[in-house]
Amino acid sequence: ETLRAWFTKLGKSVYVAAELTVYYPGQPRFAPDVLAVRDVPLHDRMKWVVSTEGKGLDWVMEVHVGGDRKKDSVENVTRYAALGIPEYFIFDRAQVRLYGYRLPSPDARTYVPIVPQVGRYQSAVLGLDLVLESGRLRFYHATAELLAPRDLAVKLELLVEEVRQHAEARLEAEADRARAETERADALAAELAEMRTELERLRRGE
Repeated sequence: ETLRAWFTKLGKSVYVAAELTVYYPGQPRFAPDVLAVRDVPLHDRMKWVVSTEGKGLDWVMEVHVGGDRKKDSVENVTRYAALGIPEYFIFDRAQVRLYGYRLPSPDARTYVPIVPQVGRYQSAVLGLDLVLESGRLRFYHATAELLAPRDLAVKLELLVEEVRQHAEARLEAEADRARAETERADALAAELAEMRTELERLRRGE
């Protein structure tokens, strides 16, 4: 959702899907947790057939939750590189770790690890940085975090609540000021009444 919203905002033709079955010629089918393909038509697909689409995957991420890590961390590293997928990321939720791999050249078929810079794993394919924060995977463009739609909704709710509280505080402050002005006016009126009474008394020579 985050990636789709981002690329839609940029007006880029990047197809993003989750658990979509993929067919490479002469290879067993597989369904990555998340995949991305650049510069292709954006429409719903029931599967990705490389021979039909005329293009393979550009970016893949597998999310490891539990069980044997060998498939994601060993077998897929070899398999996806052999298929020519430029970048492969693994998000190990159980250990809260992130791994990234990249083909060093278009004709290479062996990955090299992506070395994080200050905790950020740069994806050349996506043009984004991947970061783990508080156990969650985040995407960054430079210093700006890409918010998922649900996170954006929460942020908007917090902003609305902040504005509401500010408005209420402002109204309360204005009400306090109005009460103070009223009390001051009442005090002046009472003082004026006393002065008039005193003047009247002086006129009568009392």
